[in-house]
Amino acid sequence: MTVMVLTKLDPTDLAFLFGPHLVEAAEPQLVVKLLTNKSSEGELLVQRPDGMLLQRRVFRGWSTMPPPLPPFAVLDHLYLVMRAVVMAKDDMTVALIGSACSPGAGVAAALAGRSWRPVSGQLLVVDRTTGHTLPFHIPLDLRGSALESARSGGLIGQEPDPAIWRQAHPALAGESVLVRPERLGPPVPITARLAPPTLVRLCQGDDDRCRLEPWSFQPHIWPPAATELADAPRYRLLMPEFGGAEEAAALIDDRIQKEPPCPGGPRTDREHRAGLITSLST
Repeated sequence: MTVMVLTKLDPTDLAFLFGPHLVEAAEPQLVVKLLTNKSSEGELLVQRPDGMLLQRRVFRGWSTMPPPLPPFAVLDHLYLVMRAVVMAKDDMTVALIGSACSPGAGVAAALAGRSWRPVSGQLLVVDRTTGHTLPFHIPLDLRGSALESARSGGLIGQEPDPAIWRQAHPALAGESVLVRPERLGPPVPITARLAPPTLVRLCQGDDDRCRLEPWSFQPHIWPPAATELADAPRYRLLMPEFGGAEEAAALIDDRIQKEPPCPGGPRTDREHRAGLITSLST
């Protein structure tokens, strides 16, 4: 999907938010006009190239659901999205489901140390036609204890590095930091088509052990009526209040990684250069 973005935002800000998805190209399939004011609120318009207006909404930031860019609200027939930090290794894709204060980033960093690669920092994106998980290299959003762990673990430094991590939303919901997924390690190519995800919900346990167990739950997805994840394997990852990321990663790597993949399941495609302005895939 090719999306042209017309905005007064600093190009370096867009590059930080969307990384390799932001490239120059012609003949977009959709046009997004983002008109913001000094408070970062404004108006978001989604149009067809012929000018027909498909959506008009108030822009209140990047963390709304569904996100404003790409305009998933008008693409719900194509893509399913869910909040999660997504990692992949060989024929396995894992979506770590939790809030910005959860230890998902720490578990993802520990998985990266076990050769798992970043797929997305905040959103699981699934192609509703093929069932593939699609890379979406947007930053991780860290708050609360997750932010403290990121600092103590060396994921971020004491001073912001505009190319790697930045402060965000300091006055709205407490301190928040955005971290590019490349900080965890080399991401999968944006042209990759990955296996359907295994869903892992992060929960706080009542002791200092980590436990990974099958668990039935209904994830919050967009669009709400989508059924593509109905058969996705589901687990609950119980973790202590502090620490446990390395142990949790070992459980995921040992248990989920060793499950036999679906015969004929999708594999990572060969990488080739993107030719879009802002896109999910090429």
